[in-house]
Amino acid sequence: MTTRVSGVLDATAARHPDRPAMKAKCDGQWHATTWREYREQARCVARGFIALGLQKGDGVSIIGFNRPEWFLADIGAILAGGVPAGIYTTSTAAQCHFITEHADCAITVAENALQLAKLKEIRPRLPRLKALVLITGSDKDCGEGVVTWEELLALDAAHPEADLDARIAAQQPDDVCTLIYTSGTTGNPKAVMITHDNITFMAETLSALYRLGPADAVISYLPLSHRR
Repeated sequence: MTTRVSGVLDATAARHPDRPAMKAKCDGQWHATTWREYREQARCVARGFIALGLQKGDGVSIIGFNRPEWFLADIGAILAGGVPAGIYTTSTAAQCHFITEHADCAITVAENALQLAKLKEIRPRLPRLKALVLITGSDKDCGEGVVTWEELLALDAAHPEADLDARIAAQQPDDVCTLIYTSGTTGNPKAVMITHDNITFMAETLSALYRLGPADAVISYLPLSHRR
């Protein structure tokens, strides 16, 4: 059994390159991302993050509704050696600040102008934050230190594939690869540290338990920041 997230992604993309990995409805039409595309785009995001200054162990916070870019930012951060952390879309600016600071985030990804506004408000109090990434919006939403999703993807050319491969090769099964924050009903949210081994074991176990195969589809309806 593969015990690192990168290994599972590589193996799945190799076995089922043209099968859909994700489907999302936009403007009334379903759009599919194949496993080959998923892997390629996640690696592209990873190299973009590295070009923005992401170091091994740095946090990457993500705030937005369920969409393919959420997954790509999450997996891209892991491939680059970062530690992603989801933030609920209903979180206030103060709550965003707590998680972004607590997770030592160097980069944060916002779905739209509404979520970006919260991050711009708290940015002066986040000295470690190097860049904000905006998934959807116009140029007027950006400003200094804000990178659009398209600009992030274009940054991959500035960082060699070999450097990303070296970061991936250095990862161990017991490395923390993501943080899941509790809802904070009794105080500030607590960060649950999830390793590569945790994720790959649970994915393998649940697939076997529910007898999931390559042709099966799973609906994602809970917020991805609640993924546990």
